[in-house]
Amino acid sequence: MMRNRLKTILAGFTITLTLLIIVPTAAFFSFEKDFEGRLDSKKFLLTTEYFAAPVSFRPRQQVTSLAISKLLTQWGYRSREASQILMPGDSVKLDSLQCIEKFRNLLLTGLEGVSHCFGFVRTGSGHSAVEIAANQQWVLLTEDKEVLATLAGLPLQVITQVAFDPPLLAQYSENKPIMQQFKTLSETPPQCLNAVMAIEDSNFLEHSGYSLTGILRALYKNVITGRRGQGGSTITQQLVKNYFLSHERSYKRKMMELAMSIMIESKYSKDEILETYLNIIYMGQNGPFQVIGYGAAASFYFSKELKDLNTGECALLGAILNGPGVFNPWSKKEKAQQRRNLVLTKMKELNYISESDMEQAQKQGMPSVRPRLAAETAPYFIDAARKQLIQNKIPLEGAKIYTHLNLEWQQIAQDALQKHLLNLETNHKSLKTLKAKGLNLEGVVLAGDSRTGAVSVAVGGRSFRMTQFNRAVDGHRQVGSIMKPLVYLAALEKGSATHKYTPLTLVKDEKFEIKYEGQVWSPENYSKKYYGQVPFFYGLKNSLNAVTAAIGVDVGLEKVIETVKAFEISSQLKPVPSLTLGAFEMYPTEVLKTYMAISQFGQTREISFVKQVVGDNNKIIYEPSPKVVQAIDPINGATLVSMMKQTVLTGTARTVTTAGFLRPAAGKTGTTSDYKDAWFAGFTPFQTAVVWIGYDNNTPTNLTGGSGAVPIWTELMKKITIQDPADDFVWPQGSVKVLISPAQLKDLGGNQETEDAADVELIFRAGEAPKL
Repeated sequence: MMRNRLKTILAGFTITLTLLIIVPTAAFFSFEKDFEGRLDSKKFLLTTEYFAAPVSFRPRQQVTSLAISKLLTQWGYRSREASQILMPGDSVKLDSLQCIEKFRNLLLTGLEGVSHCFGFVRTGSGHSAVEIAANQQWVLLTEDKEVLATLAGLPLQVITQVAFDPPLLAQYSENKPIMQQFKTLSETPPQCLNAVMAIEDSNFLEHSGYSLTGILRALYKNVITGRRGQGGSTITQQLVKNYFLSHERSYKRKMMELAMSIMIESKYSKDEILETYLNIIYMGQNGPFQVIGYGAAASFYFSKELKDLNTGECALLGAILNGPGVFNPWSKKEKAQQRRNLVLTKMKELNYISESDMEQAQKQGMPSVRPRLAAETAPYFIDAARKQLIQNKIPLEGAKIYTHLNLEWQQIAQDALQKHLLNLETNHKSLKTLKAKGLNLEGVVLAGDSRTGAVSVAVGGRSFRMTQFNRAVDGHRQVGSIMKPLVYLAALEKGSATHKYTPLTLVKDEKFEIKYEGQVWSPENYSKKYYGQVPFFYGLKNSLNAVTAAIGVDVGLEKVIETVKAFEISSQLKPVPSLTLGAFEMYPTEVLKTYMAISQFGQTREISFVKQVVGDNNKIIYEPSPKVVQAIDPINGATLVSMMKQTVLTGTARTVTTAGFLRPAAGKTGTTSDYKDAWFAGFTPFQTAVVWIGYDNNTPTNLTGGSGAVPIWTELMKKITIQDPADDFVWPQGSVKVLISPAQLKDLGGNQETEDAADVELIFRAGEAPKL
């Protein structure tokens, strides 16, 4: 038997030698043009890059000195002394006296109250003295933990905001998610190069693309074991396999690999081959994203630039390279450490490092697990940004896409949604039963800057890995009671033949029927209770169906639709009575846009997930600058907002306040009549957020907006508004604020319950305020 195996080995050796002569010649002419184009261009994978919004600071922002220091460290800024020159990637912290001395000439009001100043130079800045000076950014912090001013430029000037570098969020190549950063050989530490050669191909600098010894050794082992396991590949062969060929295990594919390797070695230098190899090799998985090449691997595993890696870290990359899943330093820590130590041992044997270098590197631990912010849901935001660009016909290939995504806020929204849904499916009897039957409760969270339309959070479901359907932008759901503010706004804007509506206009709350198109429709209050007469604002804050429907019918359904369309809503609306209670569908993005406009007293603008797109020629090819339209009378808008504030204080969303969110806020709960959808949309003077809960197959949840959506909204807004000033809405000129006591409300003659002890604050048009 051994003789037969030896014959097989000799036959294989003869075939190998023959193929090494014949196949390269044929392959050369077949692949030469493709090689020249692809390798010479250095475009290994033409990627689309998505960036999250950077950490930023602006005047009046609430933040502590400790928080800024932690952020600078977290984002990799090196701490320097006040006497040192700041280079890109450096930061410095000055005390009060140093701040006053440095910025005395700027004549800043309040400079004497500064406690600390933080300066930093973004890593993407140029390295000349002028470029560094021009790119210095400063944050001046007061003793009251408020940003006094933000400065930048040459000479230093007060500007509205300073920011760190935007973090790379994701890359896509041919619609496949990847992480890749092209690095030249000069940007790669010599020990990283030595580590790869030591463990993968110690004769790389001598051979011509293949190792005959390695081939024979692999062939012998394959014959002895009776299976194709050993590859005997050089770095050049691995480059061919990873870049041009499939991973099929066959002698035919192996011969093609040999042929192409010889051709590459004949046309390209060792430096070019090694550089290409280190940029295209698979190095692991970051959620749905492949980690490609050493540049991305350094960032992923160590949160460092490749050039900053030490010997032990270079050796670990050399270990991971052989099997990213097998030698993962987090999930397979022991195996990764053993393999890294083997790499270091081989480096020592080849005299790449000394014995003391080896021992010191072997003592290093594995990198700590890096928290992956919003890994479960950030792909929903990317999907939303991509769809916005496709809709606007923006080319994606090779583009750098700078989004408004706030990774920290996205993580907060993701956690709040997942935590609440899990709680509901664990403790809510009917939802627990549905979960046992395989039905998963889903949700949406959207949030953004009310003043600009910039969307900073887009959670389109519990987990992108579980389902790629992006409910945040593609879910078309019935809106229920979150439609009601627009009915009340139509009444304020247009009135009726019988009423000029104000927040205190008494309206009927009683059962009634409407006949239309051969049907009879009768709205019913959620509590089945009717008050007879209530003030206008009371009907909204307590989401009374009968009151709202009566107002909508009195004003006119067509006028209600006109009011909705003034907010540039594209979803179809029909003039039927149930329209007043939200018996129609909207996209969550339309709800966000509408509530942002309401928060700004009727100023409408397109929302955007994208800040800017830079093409592969480094020129800006897209930069949304939404047109602002005053869609309604701002005083009517302010009046509506003051009424919606009562929803949060004492109405259907009062748990917002009782849960500890005490900043000025307004909003509206939404529950569809069949309990298939639970909503809450609300806003502060600065941020707007929308939450939806439901099942994809429209199974009723038996949840209201208050029980299903409000807890998620509250958890999110308590955390993302913490840096905003605790300011109330700035009411427009021509309006007046009126405080009305419970006793005065009772004297109005309505039958509403007035057990709330606090005064009610409402906005009126000047001259129309009640005389109480």
